[in-house]
Amino acid sequence: MVDEVASSNIARRRLERRAAVGRRSDERWASILSAATTVFRELGYEKATLEDIANEVGINRATLYYYVGTKEELLVALLAEPIETVRTRLEEDAAADMPGPQKLAAALTGYVKTLDEHPELFIFLSENVHTVMTGPEADALRANADRYGVVLTQVIRDGAAAGEFRRDVDPQVAVLAILGMFNWMHRWYRPGGRRSLIEIGDEIVRLSLSALEPQAA
Repeated sequence: MVDEVASSNIARRRLERRAAVGRRSDERWASILSAATTVFRELGYEKATLEDIANEVGINRATLYYYVGTKEELLVALLAEPIETVRTRLEEDAAADMPGPQKLAAALTGYVKTLDEHPELFIFLSENVHTVMTGPEADALRANADRYGVVLTQVIRDGAAAGEFRRDVDPQVAVLAILGMFNWMHRWYRPGGRRSLIEIGDEIVRLSLSALEPQAA
């Protein structure tokens, strides 16, 4: 309990310092997040250090500690917004008044769009890093990720009940298989390659919809 309070106080004071300094600090914080994305992807989260990130930004460790206390705290800050964006976009698509296949296509396209906008998500996907994160902010991050799977499963379940998707496949298995295709892209997708991430995502969306088409009577 004492450790949790201390951690909370450190995070609060750090936020207050960033807010007090103003725009210049905001720009520095953005450069720190950008550097963390680069370093975590190049070295891997486990091997990367705060010193590596400070060097990437061009500052010393003391300056970096003014903004963030641990590598884990930086990871949570890096992932919180994009993972929440993934969830909120899905919930908006799931609540829309449209047929199941169109709803699923919109949801999956939105997922790819967020991956394209926030390449730091590939860090989360590639190293199972959620297992090393602790504290309330990390719990919220995991809850957002879990919520995504629950909502997407319900989209497929509702579509199957309406006769829009095949009924001989467990919706949860279908979601795991579909997300497996998307989330494995971190192993082979290369920015600047022959196909963009959006183009590849569109192909996977079509594959997913085709696999779930109801079988002819």
